[in-house]
Amino acid sequence: MQILLEPLICILIILPLIYFGKKKESYKSEFTLIFALYFLMDSLVTVIPIQYPILNLFNLQMNWQGKVNSYILAFTFFFFYRKFPIDEYGFTLKQKENSHKYFLKILIGFTLFALIYSHLIERYSSEIENILFQLTMPSIVEEIVFRGILLGLLNQVFIKSFRIGKTYFGMGVIITSILFGLWHGLSIDTSLGFNLYWVPLIYTTVIGFILALIKERTGSILGPIILHIVINTIPNVIGYIY
Repeated sequence: MQILLEPLICILIILPLIYFGKKKESYKSEFTLIFALYFLMDSLVTVIPIQYPILNLFNLQMNWQGKVNSYILAFTFFFFYRKFPIDEYGFTLKQKENSHKYFLKILIGFTLFALIYSHLIERYSSEIENILFQLTMPSIVEEIVFRGILLGLLNQVFIKSFRIGKTYFGMGVIITSILFGLWHGLSIDTSLGFNLYWVPLIYTTVIGFILALIKERTGSILGPIILHIVINTIPNVIGYIY
């Protein structure tokens, strides 16, 4: 029961933002409906192998099956749902003009932060499986889902009425960032108890916001994928070495 309640509560929390966000005159409510349904479906297929181990074909420490399910769902979506060009989801290697230096500065900053944090603040043990998992699974597929599909759908709904520096963005960036944080920081236990873990919630919301800004500035999810890999992998590599 809780695996369905968690994503439903997440959707309910961001509903006011969807309602009050400044929309395009020509927007279609279909996009917000598909957005909500896709988030629910992705949450379910990711968590189901944890809740029902019989559906887990990998039988490894990390949730490989859930992330593979998420990949399958994403590419199934792209195959059947072709309402607008795929590059509007950020599925392109081409970067917007003058965005390379912007991304490079952020990448260098986060790489240094990850190295310092892993060395001086918090270390944890890691294995090769953890490193391989972070390199190939959540760092990539979560960007395909959150900064690709979900943000791509909401960009068809909301006007880019906000600006930070030279980056223009709409309510979709804020909504997907909050969802990203809730997805990592909200849980419902077997007795249907509601739990918010504030540190991961705030941390992943902020990271999700930065990743979404990179996608909007560059026009591609390539940058967010690279940065996500750095953020997730460096602590695991340091943990494995030490």
